Amino acid sequence: HALEPRIIHKPKPTKSNPNKTKEYYIASWIEYVDGKKNHRSVLAAIDRFGKLGAYTKTKKALMDAHRDNLELLSFMGRSNMIKLM
Repeated sequence: HALEPRIIHKPKPTKSNPNKTKEYYIASWIEYVDGKKNHRSVLAAIDRFGKLGAYTKTKKALMDAHRDNLELLSFMGRSNMIKLM
């Protein structure tokens, strides 16, 4: 899991183009609820939101997930994590 969203390609085959793929930004992180580990993610389609919109949506989800650690991340030099706040 990373502090930056990443681009993935998911297959979306059609009859005319069986190898067609769509680009998405994905943000993934781990939450602990009552001692249980839960994997969470947000997926945003680039063709639906645009590249900047999809990035912003997933970046905000990551910042919300790491909101308790933003001060520490800033201290560590991860200032690009804070820029969209």
